Amino acid sequence: MVTVLGTSLVLFTVVYAEKKGWVDKGKVRVIMHIGMNMGILGSLLYFLYTLSSFLPFL
Repeated sequence: MVTVLGTSLVLFTVVYAEKKGWVDKGKVRVIMHIGMNMGILGSLLYFLYTLSSFLPFL
């Protein structure tokens, strides 16, 4: 829960900074893509870790 709230706070801060003109749209796009890819990778690794408790050969 804390991770979701922290990530949301970071993303909303980046969007706010983009609206104020502090960063350009290209940087925001890169940050968003990296964040989404890391979230997907983290979820996949957590899924595999959880699955390994049921399948000892992983």
